[in-house]
Amino acid sequence: MMPDNFVFESCFAPYIQSLIAEKRQAGFQYRVAAYRLKQFDRFCIENKIASPCITKEIADQWSLLRDGEAPATQAGRVSVVRQLSLYMQASGIESYIPGNFAHKAKPVAYVLDAAEVKSLFEQIDAYQSVHPCEAFHRLALEYRILFRVIFCCGLRVSEARKLRVVDVDLKQGILKITQAKGGGDRLVYLPEELRILCADYLKILQTQYHIASEWFFPARNPERVLEVASIGQKFHCFWERTPYAGKCNIHPTVHSLRHTFVVMRINQWMEEGIRLEAMMPYLSKYLGHASVNDTFYYYHQVESAFHIIREKDTVSQHVIPEVYDYEEKE
Repeated sequence: MMPDNFVFESCFAPYIQSLIAEKRQAGFQYRVAAYRLKQFDRFCIENKIASPCITKEIADQWSLLRDGEAPATQAGRVSVVRQLSLYMQASGIESYIPGNFAHKAKPVAYVLDAAEVKSLFEQIDAYQSVHPCEAFHRLALEYRILFRVIFCCGLRVSEARKLRVVDVDLKQGILKITQAKGGGDRLVYLPEELRILCADYLKILQTQYHIASEWFFPARNPERVLEVASIGQKFHCFWERTPYAGKCNIHPTVHSLRHTFVVMRINQWMEEGIRLEAMMPYLSKYLGHASVNDTFYYYHQVESAFHIIREKDTVSQHVIPEVYDYEEKE
């Protein structure tokens, strides 16, 4: 059922397999660590390491920061090899212990479960401005579409709010994300139901409200784009109206929608027995991450703090789009 039973082939294979088995017998899921140990296993094969001894030279080479790699991802890689070294030492095998990498901890994002997602969007859809100004009624419509685009496509807030009308192909259902974090442009595919919603929204914007803005989500002043603070305040307002507000240790933010997209997608693949190694590069590309490790960090960060629902849910299969191989189309 779990597509993380990797085959290890390097000289460290017996020790890696024993470490993973021991961790799981102790109750740890150890999914991301197993994936990183597979990377180390491949690293050892590629570098023709024949003796099962982690030396300082091996550890230093493995620990080098890679192009486009986040320091937190680098620290995660070093951490699993450090665990392997400690395990081998405890087994009586002399092994170099890499030092811990100090890095600024990222804030842990709250991941919504299916019921919370449903409740949140019920509040978003029910919202009507009491202000008589027509612009506020138009913004109520925009928020329904904006938050769906962020959630269903796993976009960063900045990517969604800065979408230009010319970058939204509603016939093909394609968003062109430009000037994204890291400097890379990419194509993001809309699920069909969301494509139809976006097309209806744009039609209402242009015919009912007579808006001809360059922005797909214009602010109260159509010549300006929605501000991050305004989007965050509205999200907070909608969340506070759900029955789940005040019941979690970490307060959800707009970024939680992107994080939830990633977790639901990976969980769904695992439930369906789909190999993560095959699909993660596509998901990483879809999200605009520099590497697969950055995408796995999203998931690992959640696993360290939350009990993620493992059962199939009725939300993700309807609102999260498939990740297509679009590299040849760019």
